[in-house]
Amino acid sequence: MSPDQATSSPREAAQRPEPLRVLIADDERDSLLTLGMLCRGDGMDVRLVRRGKEVPLAAAEFSPDVILLDLGMPDRSGLDIAEELSERYGQSGPVLIAVTAFSSERDRQMAKESGFHDFIAKPYDPQTLLRRINNFRRRET
Repeated sequence: MSPDQATSSPREAAQRPEPLRVLIADDERDSLLTLGMLCRGDGMDVRLVRRGKEVPLAAAEFSPDVILLDLGMPDRSGLDIAEELSERYGQSGPVLIAVTAFSSERDRQMAKESGFHDFIAKPYDPQTLLRRINNFRRRET
């Protein structure tokens, strides 16, 4: 790396987009860690939670752009969480993406009705998942 590549001007630094902030909630440890590594590897700022009931507080503290949320957590349904967050934040809230093994048409419809913006069934293709998350990157104004 040349010296001029190692440093950047304040203007160049200001023009770089902020990393996408992603909150991931999944009670399955391996799924949670895999999603976390995948998103971090794509340059996202990531927070992980293993309990559904922790999601609303984590969302308030972390202020994510996107929440990847499992539907089938034992302590609290992802559908219930999506409804709460949608009511709390409305259109200004984070983008909600269901990442779940529940993949029937009924599951998809219930997710949409609960406030999810997108639905990704497990198992997923990692590049497709990243592309769909990045589709929701907030545009700079």
